[in-house]
This record gives sequence, structure tokens and C-alpha cells, in this order.
Amino acid sequence: MSDFQDRWLPTYIKRNLTVLFCGINPGRVSATKGFHYANPANLFWRGLHEGGLTPYRLKPEETAQLLDYGYGITDLVSRPTRSAGDLTPADFAAGREGFVRMVQTYRPRLICFNGITAFRQATGRRHEPVSPGLVPGLFFGSAEWPGCSVFVIPSTSGANAAYSREEKIRKFRELSDLLIAKGWHPLHPRAAER
Repeated sequence: MSDFQDRWLPTYIKRNLTVLFCGINPGRVSATKGFHYANPANLFWRGLHEGGLTPYRLKPEETAQLLDYGYGITDLVSRPTRSAGDLTPADFAAGREGFVRMVQTYRPRLICFNGITAFRQATGRRHEPVSPGLVPGLFFGSAEWPGCSVFVIPSTSGANAAYSREEKIRKFRELSDLLIAKGWHPLHPRAAER
């Protein structure tokens, strides 16, 4: 048994973020290194930059700087595993409950799920068809808050062979374009004026 399973990653969040990025759970390399998406085969940090969401390619060690751009990062399930396939229904149920509570407390404008599985498990829509991109409607609302928008990108894991690198990066660009259109993009001058 490897001790990486005892190394949980922090959530980087603050109230009213523009985007909260949410993965399924930390993998072995990320847990060992102590940073989100630390596996060099993962396209997350490259996607943020090449998609136009950050001014340069952040390193996993610079995760906290996401907050400077109005972005946060978390995982649906905190427990690290070698593969998301090692997670149990109880892991997902507990993760979903804590995630919804966190979202209703911090109220991000948009949640970007890194992977269709993360979206399905967080929303309970496990059998409905879903495609990467903007999902219609608002999610995770409460009596005091209508909820937030949701965008799904294909999993950036190197193990995800269902989408090419180019297709994965293109979804980051679509997210960036959406933020510009809504006036929420931290790097776009017109967004700052709104």
C-alpha cells in the first residue's frame, strides 16, 4: 500500500469565483507531488494557457495563483486513488454532498467539470447523455441562490483516449470564448469594464 493515498490535495476557493474547476479525484502522481494535475501527461495546465484562460502556462506548484484570475480548483472526491475506477459509490455520494454544500456557500459563476464522469457524479445525472461544452440551465441552486452555469471539458488525463489533445484544448478555448461573451474573462479588457 502506497502512502500517496494519505495525501489529500487542498481546495483553492473563495467566494464568487468566475470558474471553479472540478476533477473527479486526485491521482497517484498529483497526490504524491501535492498539487492538482501534477502528472506531466495531464493537459490541464497546458489547456488553461493554450485555451486563453491564463497569460502563461502555470506549473502545478503555482495552483494557488488560479485565485488571482478568479478561478478555483477542487475535486469531487478528495480521496486519492490510482484510478477513478477505484472509487466506490459511497465515495461519490459523500463527495457530492460536500461539493454541493461548498458550491452553495461560495457561489461560483460557473463550474467547469474536468470530465464527463465528474459532471455525472456531481449532478446525479449518471445515465443522461452529455457532451462536452456548456450544459443548459443552472445547477446547485438553493432557496437563496439560483445556481451557477456548468461547462464540461473532456477529461484532461493522459489516460483519456476518447478525445485527441486538440479536441481537449479546443474545449478550453470554447470556455474562454464563453467567459469573454459573458464579460467574465479576467484577461479580456472588455470583461473588466462590465
